[in-house]
This record gives sequence, structure tokens and C-alpha cells, in this order.
Amino acid sequence: MVDRFTKPPFKKSRIVDIPNEKYVSVVGAIIKKSGSDILLDDGTGQIEVVFNEDINYKEGDIVRIFGVVISGSLKGELIQDMSELDIKLYRESFDKIKDLYYI
Repeated sequence: MVDRFTKPPFKKSRIVDIPNEKYVSVVGAIIKKSGSDILLDDGTGQIEVVFNEDINYKEGDIVRIFGVVISGSLKGELIQDMSELDIKLYRESFDKIKDLYYI
């Protein structure tokens, strides 16, 4: 039984698919940063992400954002360093897995 304190899981998503989701995680590059706001690009699109406090990442960093979709933007809840990730391989495997399991 889900209680009012339980949050649904974050669904792995591409930015192009975000309008269909509420709680998402997205992997991409920070292409613009201003204080606690960033612009994230994952190769399928860009999205503004707003955090409650300044983040210790810079433009060009590859990150995973866990957030809540609000009016076409993300309210960032968590940010994870993904600098060791082979982004090309990640994108290829993401598409293959999506094709296999989410037809």
C-alpha cells in the first residue's frame, strides 16, 4: 500500500519524452549554468532545471538529474556526476532497451 509519504520512482527518460512523465531521471550535458539553474541537453532536446541551492557543477559536465516535471521544466531534486559514462554507448543502449521493453 502506498502512503502519502512515499514518492513514486523516477523513470529514466529522454528530454523529448518528458512531457508524458512526472518523476524523471535524465542524463545529459550542462550547456548553461546560472547559480542554481542549469540548461541540460541530452541529444534529444534541452530542458531548464531549477535547484533550491547552487550546484557544484560547470558547463560541459555530464550529469544525471532526478527531478519533478513542472510546467515544461524540471525541479531538480538530486544531481549525480556521470563524467565517467560513455555517453554514446549509454544513448545506444537506452534506445535498444526502450525498443525491447517499452513497445
